[in-house]
Amino acid sequence: DDELVTVEITINPLPNTGTPTPATFCENDLTANSPLDLFGQLSGNDAGGTWTDDDTTGALTGSNVDLTLLTIGVYNFTYAITDSNGCTNSSTVTVTVEDAPVAGTVSESPEFCVSDIVSGQTIDLFDYLNGEDQPGVWSDNTPSNQLSGSILTLDGLAPGAYTFTYDVDAIGSCDDPNMPTVTITINDTPAPTAMATQDFCDAATVADLSATGTSILWYNEATGGNALDAATPLQDGETYYASQTDATTGCESSVRVEVTVSIIPLPNSGGLATNPIIVCNDTTVDLNTGLDGTQDTTGTWTDSSGTVITTPSMYDVTGFTPGDYIFTYTVSAAPCADAVTSITVSIQEPLSSGTSNGDLAFCSTDGTFDLFTNITGEDIGGEWIYNGNSVSNIFDPAVNESGTYIYFIANSCGNSSTSFEVSVSQAPNAGTNGTFTICAADVDTSNNILDLLSVLNDIPDASGTFTNDDSANGFSGNNLDLSLVTPGTYNFTYTVIATAPCTVNSNAIATVTVNDTGAVTIVNASPAFCAVDDAVVSDLDTAVNGTNITWYAEENDSTPLDASEALIDGEDYFAVQNNTTNGCESSTRVQVVVSINDAPTPTLLNSDLELCINDAPTIAELTANITEYNSASNNVVWYDAPTGGNVVTASTNLEVNTTYYAVLIDSTSGCESSIRLDVSPDLTGCGLLVIPDGFSPNNDGVNDTFNIENLDIIYPNFEIEIYNRYGNVVYKGNASTPAFNGKSNQSRLIGGGELPVGVYFYIFNFNDGVNKPQQGTLYLSR
Repeated sequence: DDELVTVEITINPLPNTGTPTPATFCENDLTANSPLDLFGQLSGNDAGGTWTDDDTTGALTGSNVDLTLLTIGVYNFTYAITDSNGCTNSSTVTVTVEDAPVAGTVSESPEFCVSDIVSGQTIDLFDYLNGEDQPGVWSDNTPSNQLSGSILTLDGLAPGAYTFTYDVDAIGSCDDPNMPTVTITINDTPAPTAMATQDFCDAATVADLSATGTSILWYNEATGGNALDAATPLQDGETYYASQTDATTGCESSVRVEVTVSIIPLPNSGGLATNPIIVCNDTTVDLNTGLDGTQDTTGTWTDSSGTVITTPSMYDVTGFTPGDYIFTYTVSAAPCADAVTSITVSIQEPLSSGTSNGDLAFCSTDGTFDLFTNITGEDIGGEWIYNGNSVSNIFDPAVNESGTYIYFIANSCGNSSTSFEVSVSQAPNAGTNGTFTICAADVDTSNNILDLLSVLNDIPDASGTFTNDDSANGFSGNNLDLSLVTPGTYNFTYTVIATAPCTVNSNAIATVTVNDTGAVTIVNASPAFCAVDDAVVSDLDTAVNGTNITWYAEENDSTPLDASEALIDGEDYFAVQNNTTNGCESSTRVQVVVSINDAPTPTLLNSDLELCINDAPTIAELTANITEYNSASNNVVWYDAPTGGNVVTASTNLEVNTTYYAVLIDSTSGCESSIRLDVSPDLTGCGLLVIPDGFSPNNDGVNDTFNIENLDIIYPNFEIEIYNRYGNVVYKGNASTPAFNGKSNQSRLIGGGELPVGVYFYIFNFNDGVNKPQQGTLYLSR
């Protein structure tokens, strides 16, 4: 039989996690119900389990859920227990957050001015809430009876405050207990007060209107329209309307006070007439002529005491004391101020010009005279007349003329005049002191006679006489012969005798000064110059002693010589010196006679002289070829330029293509030739050409090249060819190529390297049209 095995199976009960009850909250109740203890949503559960946040809301702490962290939606939270037997059980609590309506908050409680509300104007109350949900119901709390839904009609509201409450519709079981209330305020300002009729004078503006209130504005319409500018002129009989504005609410009164304007023309008393009234005290006067004619005719005239003048157009001033009288013209027009103009009436009496005390006679040098002293009993205020023109009463014999002088006086009563003769005799006039200065050297037959009257100033009388105060030579009558006057200063007094009514003679002094400068002194009366020095007039200054020397070609010339003018041999010249103080040159001129010395131009003994440059010829060899050369006096000098330049010494080596210039030195005058002899030496006269027979190009500094000294100078057109023993050209040369240094310059034949030691052959072409080519050998040694 099979062996029996018994298996025991134990069934353990699951842990009890309870029965869950779902929790549902309105969105706006979360704060009030938070936190939510989830164990309150279980029944019959065992302890010891743990809660999990199935939706990872982050709101679970232990068994508590922070509902404020949840948004609208459904959330699961699970309670799980695992017992000692390893059995696990769980229960899930569902938390639901439902949407709740929001009634919002009041953003503004607006205020409106009645004057700003237009017909049919409405507002939407929702515009004054923030964050509200719709739909909902508005309540007319006041009531206004102008509310339709959320639309409020403003122009049907009387001034006052109106409240409106909003109740948002519930969503399911959720509602918002908050019901915001919007307050609408309708403000109005009472009309200002003012006099219904306001009077103004002549001209007024809106600014002159009067009303009692705050921030008054004026209109020409009872309602609407634009406020008038303060400067707008008021119109007579026009009606104007005033409003005021409340400083707190800023509202302008919706009702305006009415004012009717009356413009009353200003009274016009006129202006003053152009010509004031001046009358004699024996007539009547029309006071109205003292005004300009623009005055109203309704006015009244009064005198200075206030007495009304009943007949102003025939006002009698007979017998009035002369003087000024004030009369006033007044025009009244209430409520305007009276217009008043006052005029001055000047009342005069007949005047007298007095009687003359006789005719008057003056000398022109007499002092001034008051003409009023020559009349008696005159009234003041007249004028003096001469030759039809008004003149001063102060007569100045030095200025005023002879003739009839009249005192004339006039007023509204007539005129009066008194006249007398005034004669003025001219006082003697010798002029005023004058001076005349001349240089003795400037006196000639054209100006030697001086009229002494011309020396005086201010046009002297011709009737006077001169006296020779200093006994000057050449004086006669009014004239002075300057050619006879010894240099110096002389006074001549001119006197004019006075005749009645003048009593004082007139004198003036003519002062004549003749200046001269001493003659220069002779240092050398026969100055001599070398022609080569190109002597000029300024060089003559060394022949005399003096200051600021001037030279003339002739003794009586008036034009001085230019300092740069060349001197002429054998000519005489005349010198003066100039005094810078008196500006005069010497009246005596000093003569010198000029000699201009010159040496002849040298001549050549041999004009075809040839020298050899290889002989190092010098200037001395050129000197020896001068015909006039005297070795004892060494009378030949050489220069490097045709004029000026530098002296070339006798030992100087001659150079190719160079010109030298020779002069002779005169043994008597020491002068050299003014015209130089130019010599360009021929340095090619070297005879038969000597060609070396070898050279050693080993760079030891000796005979390193096949060189013929100065070959390019002696035969500038030469050509040379050098051949090796095979007949090949290894070198070709002329004046432009380097000397043969043992290297071929014919590389196309032998590569251009150094040539070997040995014998070479040359052909030398002179190319001078005289010599035939020369051939020879040379030895190249290293």
